Amino acid sequence: MAGKELDVLDEHGKDLSMDTGDFYDDGHTDDPIRSGMIVAQSVLPELSERTLSRLETAKTPQEAATVASKAIAKACRKERKRILDEAHAEARRQSKRRKRRRGDDPKANDLLPRSTGPFVRLRGILSFGGAGLVDVPAHSTSTYRAGVLTPWLASGLTMFEGPLIGRETASGTPFRFDAWSPVRAGVTTSVNGMVVGMMGSGKSMFLKTLAIREISYGRHIIIMSDPKGEWVSVADAVGGQSVQVGHGNYLNPLDVGSRPSDLDDEHWLMDCRSRRSVALSGLVSSLREGVMPTSAEQSLLDAASEDMCSGLMNPTVTALVEALDGEWGRTRDVRGLNPTSRDQCCRSLILTLDKLVHGFLQGAFECESTIGIDPSSPMIVFDTSGIDGNDTVRRSVYTAALSALIDSILTAKDGLYRIIIAEEGWEVLSNPMLVDAWDKRMRMTGDWACSNWMLLHELADLEKFGDANSAQRKKVDGILTLSETKVIYRQSPSSLEYLAQLLPDLTDDEKYAIPRLERGVGLFRVGDKVRTLVHPIVSKTAYPVLNTDSGRFG
Repeated sequence: MAGKELDVLDEHGKDLSMDTGDFYDDGHTDDPIRSGMIVAQSVLPELSERTLSRLETAKTPQEAATVASKAIAKACRKERKRILDEAHAEARRQSKRRKRRRGDDPKANDLLPRSTGPFVRLRGILSFGGAGLVDVPAHSTSTYRAGVLTPWLASGLTMFEGPLIGRETASGTPFRFDAWSPVRAGVTTSVNGMVVGMMGSGKSMFLKTLAIREISYGRHIIIMSDPKGEWVSVADAVGGQSVQVGHGNYLNPLDVGSRPSDLDDEHWLMDCRSRRSVALSGLVSSLREGVMPTSAEQSLLDAASEDMCSGLMNPTVTALVEALDGEWGRTRDVRGLNPTSRDQCCRSLILTLDKLVHGFLQGAFECESTIGIDPSSPMIVFDTSGIDGNDTVRRSVYTAALSALIDSILTAKDGLYRIIIAEEGWEVLSNPMLVDAWDKRMRMTGDWACSNWMLLHELADLEKFGDANSAQRKKVDGILTLSETKVIYRQSPSSLEYLAQLLPDLTDDEKYAIPRLERGVGLFRVGDKVRTLVHPIVSKTAYPVLNTDSGRFG
């Protein structure tokens, strides 16, 4: 880095490169030092024949390490002395040049050069060994350990390819990121991400910034559920599509979409049966507030899915309820079910699914679709802001139905790369069927060309999904583990225990900093190599569209 001048500014344009009260130019008491140089010494010790022989004859690894450490320490002392000698020689040369220019100026022998320009430039050398012209505490470390000692500054590879997201708060350098860039860089094997943070910590602003920048990078965005309606204005601004279901605006969750060109008739039929069966199971589980269909009921739903794909039954929830209550339910032969158990399953499924047809949930998902979705739209937002936040059953049903519709878009394999954002991740994790569907989507990212991002609040809320040894909790933990890119905003101290379980290599510095993160600053943990603090950068034009906190502060 020799010869490279560093200027560090914060988000308000304030200079952070040097304390403004340290040095000033003559006659310019308001001008601080603005830049300087950093030289990192590179040490490769020369091992003598004696040292090499001692290494070869060492009886234990500890003895060999001691010999090597002494050789490295000697090389470091030699390198520090060389840098110090060069620094003093350069200072003497500069002093002589200034004396010739200025005459017998009593200040000409100062080690600090002075400038007549508006800003003073410190041209000294700050060596890692502490032997420079500026008093820096002496400390020696290796590049391998530097990231542990200062995880924000020495985080590893952070120069990902992709659009500009923000700046690294410690260094002020631009931070670029694309959902697929960690895989291209060899840092992760997964393109999935997770954003976690307390309310008002800045996680939604980051996701919106990521979304609009990814659109400019050629990606397409799908917002799985928008409970506050705050993504609608974003979709309008980028020429996207917002979809609101209900009150006669129908979306059919059993619609399988377009057939991929690489599937033959047999595989397409199997795929349709599987997706319709999963969609029906998700609806039943949502209507029963997380209770899964029994094995007998699932067998009946599988049979219905098969007949829908073969054309014997219209693929809608209304047609299924009518079939269960009619001749089909009394005569359909299902392996493993006798007439009595089949009749019992039909009655229980009718009582459950009829809520969508004739009950309080009608008017949204029971008929053929009346809303057209444009898969090529840069952003598709499923607006669920019209649902009462306390109506957990309705919200869960909507999430399950929209999840099935998103899968139909992804499985079309139209060549577009999409980022799926679950704005309310807890709604997905609370339904076992949706957990399975999300897990499958995360594992199919390569085939379906999608990156899945889940937004969560307090990690301490994981307790609601059972203890750590329960089957549901293990599935949830698996989803969080598969999200190799984790963006962590401020968390309460009670959530640090769960965060430490999720990230076993969480350092003490990170545990201390996370509950104290400033609003808008998030810790990027990408794989096990990259950890850096990032603050999104938003233009004045975009800020009013992305910001939804105006009512939060009264």
